[in-house]
Amino acid sequence: MKTTKRILGILLALCLSFSLTTTAFASSFTDAHGNVIELDDTLEAYSTVALSGADNAARKQETNLGDLWTDALRWFAVSGKINDYFEEDDVTAGNNKIAVDADHIVALWNGGNLRADIAVGKFGAAELAAVLPYPNKAAVVYMTGAQLLEALEAASQALPCRASSADACASFMQVSGLKYSVDMDKAYDAGEAYGKLWYKANSVNRVAISEVNGKAFEADATYAVVTSNANFNGMDSSYMFKEAAAANEKSTITTAVVRDIVWMYIDEVLENVVGDDYAAAQDRISITGSVFTDVKTGEYYADAVAWAVKQGVTAGATETTFAPYDTCTRAQTVTFLWRAAGSPAPAAKENPFTDVKEGAYYYDAVLWAVENGITGGTSASTFSPNTTVTRAQVVTFLYRAAKSPAVTGESAFTDVASDAYYEDAVVWAVENEITDGVNETSFAPAQSCTRAQIVTFLFRSYK
Repeated sequence: MKTTKRILGILLALCLSFSLTTTAFASSFTDAHGNVIELDDTLEAYSTVALSGADNAARKQETNLGDLWTDALRWFAVSGKINDYFEEDDVTAGNNKIAVDADHIVALWNGGNLRADIAVGKFGAAELAAVLPYPNKAAVVYMTGAQLLEALEAASQALPCRASSADACASFMQVSGLKYSVDMDKAYDAGEAYGKLWYKANSVNRVAISEVNGKAFEADATYAVVTSNANFNGMDSSYMFKEAAAANEKSTITTAVVRDIVWMYIDEVLENVVGDDYAAAQDRISITGSVFTDVKTGEYYADAVAWAVKQGVTAGATETTFAPYDTCTRAQTVTFLWRAAGSPAPAAKENPFTDVKEGAYYYDAVLWAVENGITGGTSASTFSPNTTVTRAQVVTFLYRAAKSPAVTGESAFTDVASDAYYEDAVVWAVENEITDGVNETSFAPAQSCTRAQIVTFLFRSYK
C-alpha cells in the first residue's frame, strides 16, 4: 500500500506541476446557503475506494466516508493544528488549545451533512463541496461522558432510517475516537419536543458507549468533542451540544472551515491517497435490532434479513414490515441472487421470453440467471416470473450460482430421490449448512419457499 501511495503521489505531483504551467481556471460553488465559494482547483487527490455519502447512507449507519470525515476532525485537534484557528478573543482569554489529553478527544459529525459519494479515481475541492454543501466551521464542545452519551442517544432517536424518518435521521452521528452501539429494539424515551422533528431524551435507553480511544468510557470524565458550529448551536437533535457548550466557557467555534480540515488530513496524513484503510466502515458503530416490526431479534432469519437489507438484496414488503412468511416468485428469487452477486450487467442482448418485459425490475436478473445457467425458462418462450418457487428450486439456483461444485454421497432425506434434478443441490446445501430438512427425514422439496427462508439461504451461502 505504501508503494502504491508513493506512485500515486508522484503522478499527482506531475499533474499539479503540469497544471501550474498552463492557464489556471478557478471554479466556484454555490453552497446550500446561497454563498458563492471559490474553489481551489489545484487540490487533487486519489481514492482507490468508493466513499459512501449519497442516498442518505450516513443517516442509516456508519460509513467509510463518515469515518474519514471524523478522523480528519479528530486529527485536527490531536495534532495541535487547531491551535492556529482559535478566535482572537479566545486566544486573549488563554483558550488557545484543547484542554484535555488526546485520550479524551473525540469527533462527531451528523450524517445529514454528508451528502454525496466520492467515486474511485481523482477528486478535488468540488467533490468535497458536494459532500458538504455548507460553510461549516469546526467547533469544540466540552462534555461530560454522561452528556456525550445523551447526545448520541438523542442523535439516534429516529433509527431505523426509513423514507418517512430520513429527515429526522440527519442527526445520526458518525464518530472517531469512540465506539458505540444502538439497540433499535429498545424504544427511544422521548421527552420535551425539540424543533420540528426531534425530542429530548428522558433517559438513555438504546445507546451504549463501549470505549473511547481504546479505553473504558467514563460517565464523569470530560471529553472534548470536535464537531461543527451547527451542532455547537443545537442543530437537529443537538440540544446537548448547545447545553454543554453554554456550561463550559472553553467550548468554542474556531475559524477553521471543515472542508479545509478534511483536505489537510487527506494531504498531510493520507499523502493524497484514500486507500484500503477506508475500503469499508471500521466497526465503530454497532446497530442491532430489526428495521421491521415483524422481524424479531432471535428469529432464525433476523441476521439474514439485516444482511439482505444492508447489502441491497431486498427491502421490506412495506416500510415497516418484511413479510417473512410470504412466498417468493421466480422473478423475486433470481433478483435476490443477482443483487447478492453485485447486480452484474448481463452479456445477453436478446430476451427470449415474452413474459419478461424490458423495464421490469427483474429484467436484467433473469437474463443474467439464464446466461449463467442458474435457471432457464419454463418453456422456450416463457419464464413464468410470477410462479412461486419451491425449496428444491431455490437450493438448485444457489447450487448453480456456486458453479455446481462436486458433492459426495447421497441425500439422507426420503423425499429426495437419487435421480431428482435437485439431489446434488440438496446434498451441497446440507453439507455447507445453508439449509437442512424440515425434519430428520424430510426436505420438503415441493414446499413453497418463503422470503425468510430465501434470504437465510443466501446469507449462509455468502458468509
